[in-house]
Order: sequence, then structure tokens, then C-alpha cells
Amino acid sequence: MEIMKAIERYTDHAIELRREIHRSPELSGNEHDTTKLIRRELEQYGIQVRESGLETGLIADINGKKPGKGRMIAVRADIDALPVEEKTGEEFASCVPGVSHACGHDMHTAALLLAARVLKEMEDDFCGTVRLMFQPAEEKGDGARAMIAHGALENPRPDAVLGIHTWPDTPAGMIGVKPGPSHASSDTITILVRGKGGHGAHPYRCVDPIMASAYLLTQLQTLVSRELPMTESAVLTFGTIHGGTAANVIPDEVKLQGTLRCLNADWREKLLASVRRVSEECCLAMRAEAEVTVKEGMPPLVNDTEMIEKLAASAEKVLGPDHVHRLQTASPGSDDFAFYLEQVPGILFRMGTGNDDPATHIGLHNGGNRFDERGIPTGAAVMAQYILDYLSE
Repeated sequence: MEIMKAIERYTDHAIELRREIHRSPELSGNEHDTTKLIRRELEQYGIQVRESGLETGLIADINGKKPGKGRMIAVRADIDALPVEEKTGEEFASCVPGVSHACGHDMHTAALLLAARVLKEMEDDFCGTVRLMFQPAEEKGDGARAMIAHGALENPRPDAVLGIHTWPDTPAGMIGVKPGPSHASSDTITILVRGKGGHGAHPYRCVDPIMASAYLLTQLQTLVSRELPMTESAVLTFGTIHGGTAANVIPDEVKLQGTLRCLNADWREKLLASVRRVSEECCLAMRAEAEVTVKEGMPPLVNDTEMIEKLAASAEKVLGPDHVHRLQTASPGSDDFAFYLEQVPGILFRMGTGNDDPATHIGLHNGGNRFDERGIPTGAAVMAQYILDYLSE
């Protein structure tokens, strides 16, 4: 069976599913109706869902019937939405106030369901197993770890793992690939700057944490420009600063929060150590104290180069030449798919969703961004073809 013909036969239904999910988005950890929809579809395709104990999200296997000892490949689609008001004006726009699929996870879910349907029909053509992982809570960074804790990478352990994500910068009908570092790490940094409060007229009697925080912010920005080699990259951003209650009162403390993103695991650790050093010593120089807390987030997402090249070859089979967009730069965004890659070799590729409509290029996590639905059959076809090629090796 030719992959694209099978994909085309079910594309309209996959788009209907995407729109059904899009109308009723659910936040991380609350994807109950989405999970029911996925289960309903898989059971209609004849795919048995594994009882994993997950509250939302699910795991299922497709076992090839071709004789031989085959391998296992796991493939993930995330299913959660964002706390973002939709502003696309689409006729199937979110019906849930303040919640939308502004990151395109509904597209991922529909594409994997479409690929799963085709692979189930082709189970006589391959040996080995395809593990389907419909993952909750990617946006909170907890979903992949929850899936792993509930046996997604066990009984048996997959030999490889595959992921997909929408990408507005790549035209619909194409995919994007980036060997090596593909997405940055993301850690949340909280700095509590403690001083000694008092009257604004007598700063010499106080230790001003606002002034210390102001100097600290400028010093921290030198870490990327002065401690990181030009061949590496990182982004250090502070998004909140809170302190003080009145214009004429020096407070006792100021709280800063930000994120550090890196493409290299070693430099991630070095820069986090530097944040601690600079914070403590800069504040000490101004008689204040700094307490630094790091909430560890997602590690860098690093694609297996050999697997990326083989996926590109599979994509050319089903999409034709010149439909693989080789991305020159990694994304500073993060994806908890990286947790799977810490345990199993694998890759995440990009589903092109852009077109001539400027609204398709607004960017992810924006309520006005539209997604070209041609990405669904494109992504599904590439997943299905690559999985078949992988299991036939």
C-alpha cells in the first residue's frame, strides 16, 4: 500500500478530528475529553490501548504481523493547550474562554492518529512494534516524565523515539529538520535580594535591595556576552521583578524571576553556577544578600544526526524532492520531548504550517497564529514512512 494514497483517504477525517480538539482545548493535566477522543479513535481503528494508570494521555501499541524479530519505535504527540485567548477568527475557534491550541498540539494529535490508522492497516507489512504516546502536560514540562513514570519506555524498551512539532517558519507541505541541538533547555531562576528597609529620605541607614537588584540585572546580562564562547548560544531573560510598597519607602527585599535557555548541557550547568556567583557577589558588594533558587526545567533537545538524515530520506519518498527544509538554527524554545532522548536515541522534526497568510507566521504561543492544516497529512505521511523504513532495517 502506498503511504500517501492511504493518508489521503483519511485526511478529511483527521482534519475533522483536529477541529473537534481545537474547539475544546484543555490545559495541562486536564485533557480528559481529549484523551477520550483519542481512545475512541484508536479503538475504532482496532488498536488496543495499554492500561497505564495515566489520568490523562494514553499509550498504545501496534504490533507488526510480518515474521521476524523486529524492533520497537515510540512516537509522541502532545495533547495539551495553553492559557491563551484565541484571536484567529477561525470558524472552529476555541469555545473555552482564555484557552486555545496556540502551540498546535491539536495538529500533532490529529497527525499521529492519522499515521496510526494507516500503520494499523499495514501491520502485515512490518515486523516489530510501534508505540503510540499521546502525552499530556507538555506545556508545564511534566508530561514526558509522567509518561516515563507510567511505563512509556518499558515492556519492552523502545529502540528509538520520534516526535513532531508545528513550525510556522516552514511552508505547509514540507517538514523541517535540524540535526544535533534542536531546542534549548529551560530553567526557572528565582533570586531573592535581601537588604534593610527604611525611610526613602535616609538611604544611608538602609541597605537598598532595589538598587542592588538594578545593578545585578545588568551584571547578569554579561554572562552570555563575556562567559559564553561565540560558538555557543544562550538566552537569559528576567520577566518579573517585585519589591516595594511606596515611593518613599526602601523595602527589605526584592524578588526577581527569569529563565535560562541553553543548547549545550555543559554550558547550562556552567551558566547556572555563574548566575549564583554573580548574584551573591554583586549583592554582597552593595551590602545586600542574594538567595538563588533554580527550578530545573527541560534539558536541551539534541537530535540523533544519523536518524535525522534517514527521516529526511523517508520524507523525500512520500513528499517528493525539495520538500525537506533543512533548518540552519535551533529553536530557543524548549520541549519536554528532550526527557525521552535522555534515555532513548531519537529525533523531533518540524511540521510546516506556514503559507501566504501572514497570520500563519505570527508565531507559536500567540492567540492569533493560524496553522495550515496541510501539515497534518504531511506530518502523518512522514511519520508513517519513516517508521516503516526504520522497522524494515
